[in-house]
Amino acid sequence: MSTKRSYKSYSFELKLDAVKRVQAGESVKVVAKQLDVVDPDYIYVWIDKYETYGEVGLKRKKRNSSISDQDIIKDLEMENEILKKYLQIQRKEGKRQSSR
Repeated sequence: MSTKRSYKSYSFELKLDAVKRVQAGESVKVVAKQLDVVDPDYIYVWIDKYETYGEVGLKRKKRNSSISDQDIIKDLEMENEILKKYLQIQRKEGKRQSSR
């Protein structure tokens, strides 16, 4: 008798929610149960990916993945540029506020 194993996939939003909740101090087991994650160990894997690659890591698929490390690097570089520009704007706004 053979048993066919089915795999459940989880959305990016669910993974990100789980990671954020655990990082905020919630128990992995509680979060897994509330989000209907079959194995709490998945959340630990998502946390590792999030800490290594950021949000892009949670979108990454291992099987038949068309996302390469170069794509991830490009996404992260773009994100860094956006954040740098945002900080420049914040600094300019801060100087304007303090000069009044």
